[in-house]
Amino acid sequence: MFHMYPALGLLLLAYVISALLCRRMIAVAVLDTPGHRSAHTAPTPKGGGVGVIGAFLLLFFPMRYLCGVPALTPDSVTFWCAIAFLAIISWLDDVYQWSPLIKLAAQILSAIMATAAILPMGGFASPAWFLMAALCAILWTVFVTNAVNFMDGLNGLVSGTLCLAFLCLALPFWPSDTPELRLIAALLTFGLLAFLPLNFPHARIFLGDVGSQACGLLIAAAMLVLATPAIAPAIPDLHTALLVPCLIAGLLYDVAFTLVRRAFAGEKLLQAHRGHLYQIAFRSGVPMPVVTLLHWAFVLWGAGMYALLSLPPVESVWLTIAAVVLPQLVWTAFVVLRVKKHPVGRW
Repeated sequence: MFHMYPALGLLLLAYVISALLCRRMIAVAVLDTPGHRSAHTAPTPKGGGVGVIGAFLLLFFPMRYLCGVPALTPDSVTFWCAIAFLAIISWLDDVYQWSPLIKLAAQILSAIMATAAILPMGGFASPAWFLMAALCAILWTVFVTNAVNFMDGLNGLVSGTLCLAFLCLALPFWPSDTPELRLIAALLTFGLLAFLPLNFPHARIFLGDVGSQACGLLIAAAMLVLATPAIAPAIPDLHTALLVPCLIAGLLYDVAFTLVRRAFAGEKLLQAHRGHLYQIAFRSGVPMPVVTLLHWAFVLWGAGMYALLSLPPVESVWLTIAAVVLPQLVWTAFVVLRVKKHPVGRW
C-alpha cells in the first residue's frame, strides 16, 4: 500500500538530511586543491556527495516500505550494499587519493553487486544467457559511473543534470511502471536539490568522487531496472531503457566523443586531461553558467524527444536517437569553431 503523505515527509527529510550533511562537509573541509585541469581557482571543500548519498542510504528502506515495496529483501540489501560500498571507497579516495586501480576495482565490484540485485537469474533460459546479460550490464554500469565522474568538473553541471534526470524518472507517465525506480529517483532528486544551491553558480562545495561515482552507479542501474520487465525479464526492454541514455545524453556523448578523439590522436586514454568538450568550451571563454545550463537543457531535450518520438517500432527508436544526438553535434561544431577564434592550446 502506498502511503502518500508519509512518503512526501520522507522526501522532505531527505532534503533536510542532505542539506545538513553538505554543510557539515563544508566545515570538515577536505579540500579540492586547484590543478592544471581544474575549472576553479581556490581550494574548495569536496564531499557534498556524503549528503546526497547519505540521505539516500538512510531513507532507502523506509521509503520502500511506505511505497508498498518489500523493504528488506536479498536484492534490495545487495543493491544498498553496492551503493554504500562504492560511496565509502570513493570518500576514502577523496581523502587519501588512492590508486586509480583501486577505484576501478571498487566500481567493478559495485557494478557486479548492483547487476546481481537487478537481473533475475531465474528468468533466463540458461546460465550462459544470464552471464552474457550480466556482462553487458556490468560494462554499461562501469562506463556510466566513470562517465559521470569524468564530467564532474564544472559547477552544477553533473549535479544539475542528474537532478533533472532523476526528477524525470520519478514522474509517473513513462512507459514502465517501476515503483522501485521511482522511489530511488525521488530520493536522489531531493538530495541533489539540497546540494545544488551550494554548488551552482558559486561552489561552496563539490560532490567529490563519493557523490559523482555513487550517483553514476545509480543512474546506470536505472537503465537496468527499465530494461528488465517483470514479465519475461530475459527479454530486455530496450525501448523503455532508452529513456536513461536520452536523459544523460550530454554526459555520455561528451565522454564518448573525447575518448574517440583521443584514441585517434594516439593519446593515452587513461591519462588525466582537460579535453572534454565542456572543458574546452569553458577554456575558450564560454561562461561557466552557460555551459552548465546548456547541459541541463540537454536533459529536457532528451526527455521531450523520448516522450514525442519513442514508440515501439524500431524505426522510431532510431529517430529518437538521431533527435537526441542532433544538439550534441551542433554543440560539438560550436566548440570547434569557437576554439578556432579563441585558441586554448592542446586539447
